[in-house]
Amino acid sequence: MNNKEMIAQSLSMLQIAWSTDMTKERFKLYCTMLADVNPVTLTQAVVNLINRCKFLPSIAELREECSALSAYVNAHKEIPTAQSAWERVIKCASTYGYEHGLEHLDGLTLKCAKSIWSSFNTLMGDEYNEASCRSQFIKQYEQEEKREMHRQRMANSIKDNHVLLKAREKAEKEQAMIMSGQKQIEMTRTGNLVEVAKEPVDVTEIINKSKISDKGKALLKQAIGG
Repeated sequence: MNNKEMIAQSLSMLQIAWSTDMTKERFKLYCTMLADVNPVTLTQAVVNLINRCKFLPSIAELREECSALSAYVNAHKEIPTAQSAWERVIKCASTYGYEHGLEHLDGLTLKCAKSIWSSFNTLMGDEYNEASCRSQFIKQYEQEEKREMHRQRMANSIKDNHVLLKAREKAEKEQAMIMSGQKQIEMTRTGNLVEVAKEPVDVTEIINKSKISDKGKALLKQAIGG
């Protein structure tokens, strides 16, 4: 039995459970859209949703259930809840102090803690408001958590699409070049933003054309390793 047949077999349970809703055309669509999912994982996801759902699960619901199963099976580290992350921030601040607390945080917790960490500075005096800091931290944490989940969904959705993967890799490389200064953004006359590769700077040539003494030129070249 090939992978396509195994996917169809996994989804056939939906046809039995929701015979009036799962038409032949819809069944074919489900098989096509879920063809990249591991059939074993899909089978368990279908069983789970049949036991839980009153209505025919959507393709999106099936994918979410498959993702949850895969994460559990592969023992992926779960993202801490916003409240537990805040409690960890408070503990690190009280245990290690303002100077060293951030060193004991990581990931999303560290990213969000940085925005409110100055509040733990003893030089702030009585300006620290725990309720306000907690509210700000949890709001940012939940927003960042949604972004991360969205990023993971996008990554999973293109993992088998080589064209989109190559385009993503190219975009990441170009972004890295911009961040490192090898590329810059310029605006055209029409108002469009374009990426322009910076021309390499020949420092030795600049030194040679400068109006300083030969001795000075020699010292500058030596300093840059030329």
